Amino acid sequence: MLSIKFYHAPELNEDVVVRPDGMISMQLVGDVQAGGLTAPELSDELSQRYAHELTKPRLAVIVRTLGAHRVVVGGEVGKQGPVPLSDRLTLFAAIQEAGGFLPTAHRKSVILIRREPDGHAQGYEIDTRPISDGVEPNRDVPLQPLDIVYVPRSKIANVDLFVQQYIRDVLPIQPAVALPVF
Repeated sequence: MLSIKFYHAPELNEDVVVRPDGMISMQLVGDVQAGGLTAPELSDELSQRYAHELTKPRLAVIVRTLGAHRVVVGGEVGKQGPVPLSDRLTLFAAIQEAGGFLPTAHRKSVILIRREPDGHAQGYEIDTRPISDGVEPNRDVPLQPLDIVYVPRSKIANVDLFVQQYIRDVLPIQPAVALPVF
């Protein structure tokens, strides 16, 4: 949450929320990139934007509250959902915070989705086996605010699900019983 205070145009003063894409919406100038900027840098950017609207666009940017930093972990983990982002939270640690891998997890192809500074999402495939086995723990990835970690289902788990849904649940197959001998 930011407060934008105009020295010579108090009618433009407002409190704004920085959206997940890093943008804020301002009167007269529209959307402005705020994510990744310091308060003085944003103040300079807004002054430039308002130079076309005001004669003396002097303003201050005040940080009122910090958003709760978190990442989201989903897929084949014990408990899907948000995980608080601490200073040194890594991808593997976030998975452990989310209850660890389920037996159906495909540990070789964990997906990390990260927003780039321009707002576009980029996906990365990470093999967590060397990390969890202790062979290459340095391959663990430090997480950033709003990262998404998705643990997909393994191929054998997909086959098992297929068999369950399309064979066991659909076909009228009964458990084996002793059949009479002719």
